[in-house]
Amino acid sequence: MKLRLLSQHDIRQTLTMGSAIALMKEAFVALTQGAIQVPVRTNISNAAGTLLYKPALMPSSKLFGLKAVSVFPGNVERGLPVTTGLMLVNDSDTGLPLALMDAEYLTALRTGAASGLATQLLANPDTTVVALIGTGGQAACQLQAMLEVLPLETVHVFSRKFSNAETFCRDQAASAGACRLVPALSKDVLKECGVITTATNSTTPVFADEGIQTGVHINGVGSFRPDMVEVPVETVIRAEVFVDHREAALREAGDIVDPMKRGRLPGDYSPAELGEVLLGQRPGRTSVEQTTFFKSVGNAAQDIVCAAEILAIAERENLGQVVEM
Repeated sequence: MKLRLLSQHDIRQTLTMGSAIALMKEAFVALTQGAIQVPVRTNISNAAGTLLYKPALMPSSKLFGLKAVSVFPGNVERGLPVTTGLMLVNDSDTGLPLALMDAEYLTALRTGAASGLATQLLANPDTTVVALIGTGGQAACQLQAMLEVLPLETVHVFSRKFSNAETFCRDQAASAGACRLVPALSKDVLKECGVITTATNSTTPVFADEGIQTGVHINGVGSFRPDMVEVPVETVIRAEVFVDHREAALREAGDIVDPMKRGRLPGDYSPAELGEVLLGQRPGRTSVEQTTFFKSVGNAAQDIVCAAEILAIAERENLGQVVEM
């Protein structure tokens, strides 16, 4: 049995942010239409972190996929990545494994691409000033996604440690081109920002509702458990909320689960999926003044669509290493 091994370096050669955003359109439409089978993921946690197992079946590509990803916040102090993972791809006709690929960058890329797609669909298109809150493993792809879909001039970057924001801005300056990356100290600048992207492990809101501008679009990336919250409840209940997958978000996204438990959102709350917006089944932004909020918990449909494309390119260009198992 032969298996193709694909490293992070291999994967970086296959997909650009632009192509990943296009793949997210495919993934979210297929998810809404039921064209990809995606059981709700399995989460297992201890005091140190969380392991998530995400299966999927993509009939159109004749592939099964299983991603195992870990999120261990304490790894920062160990000099280790907070988020790591592996993606296994199997042939759906024979069940034979075809490839095992690094999923650390895959996860960051497809998560950033989802935010990029949501920003493209929901943000005011003339936005030039945005904020990025969080400088961990997801941040670089979140930045690249915003740069891909908006004519950005300034990005205000926040981190728990100001030095981390300075380092991030310095490291990402070349990839930002003419756009200024500014390490931020005061949340007062959020009043200037047409998009706010949060990518943290916070359990409390990372900004105040009264501190954001009218018509802002928010991408909430970090909260993937019911006990994690990045966005104030006041913002959530007045915003038009969009999700990647409704069933998962209503079960896992603390930004939504918490206000529902407190009775601040109705029991039959039903935010629109991005796939429904793409299909014209639900409206997106309806006015310049409207606050929009995309809540992402991540979905295996995103992983399998990207993995299928990565594998096709890898086979065509003979990337990675083929081993006999």
